[in-house]
Amino acid sequence: MKTKKRMVIDLKETYQITLLFQIALIVFIISFGILSIFNKDLFIICEVLISVMMFVLAFNNQKVYKRKYMTYVYMLFGILLLVSLFI
Repeated sequence: MKTKKRMVIDLKETYQITLLFQIALIVFIISFGILSIFNKDLFIICEVLISVMMFVLAFNNQKVYKRKYMTYVYMLFGILLLVSLFI
């Protein structure tokens, strides 16, 4: 029986921090999304968190996952969300 060989990914400390930051942002977005159902003022905070997460996703795609094409899509959505906050 063959055993599967596990790939060990050695990430820089800053990349590990951005991945943890992405997980924390997802938790905050879910919690503020649920809270914004009851209090509509919290939706603005949720939208800011989503736009920040889009920029973090773009960074992680570019540096960690080496997927360069989706980076531009995430950057575009992040910019559009920030612009929609001020309109």
